[in-house]
Amino acid sequence: MKKLFSIILIFIFYLSTCSVSYARMMPKVSKEKLQNMQTAYFDATDKYTVIQSVISTLYDSDYIIEDYEFESGVIRAKKVFKAAYTSKKRVAGWSFVLAAATAYTVFSYGATAASMYSPSRRIATEFKDKTVVIDANVFVEQVDTDRVKVRFVPVEKVLQNADGFAFNQMAPIKVIRIYKPDAYKEFFAQVENNLK
Repeated sequence: MKKLFSIILIFIFYLSTCSVSYARMMPKVSKEKLQNMQTAYFDATDKYTVIQSVISTLYDSDYIIEDYEFESGVIRAKKVFKAAYTSKKRVAGWSFVLAAATAYTVFSYGATAASMYSPSRRIATEFKDKTVVIDANVFVEQVDTDRVKVRFVPVEKVLQNADGFAFNQMAPIKVIRIYKPDAYKEFFAQVENNLK
């Protein structure tokens, strides 16, 4: 019986110390195809006009401009919003930890009841809306006298701080590179409209 409790405690300790941050598996998209999705060319003689159009598009899409350099043509922006994201694997894992902590509490006549708090709190957190941050980098470059190249690189991060008192507020539980061609087409169409 003592061996069983030792194994359960070791397993609970292992799960509670594991890092929850991971990057989502990349789909089978070649680097060249991704760069083609992220890049567009505009007929313009002045890259500064295109930079202003890109900044307007980012503002219209609820991004906050963090930094920009007109000379180098680099713009960094961030968008923050709440979204529902529940990981079934994390819920199942923490449910197992909670079950083990509950069993141990029963066998110890309630002496270890505090060990049930953390897994139950983490399970509750999984069902709440998460903070999602999209970090975007935009690179604007004059290619010819009448053409400007724009590359838009967004990265989406799902943060763990759903309940307001997070375990680690900036630890992403999911990092996603955006592979949807429509997201890029929509962005570049808005830039084109702002150029007119």
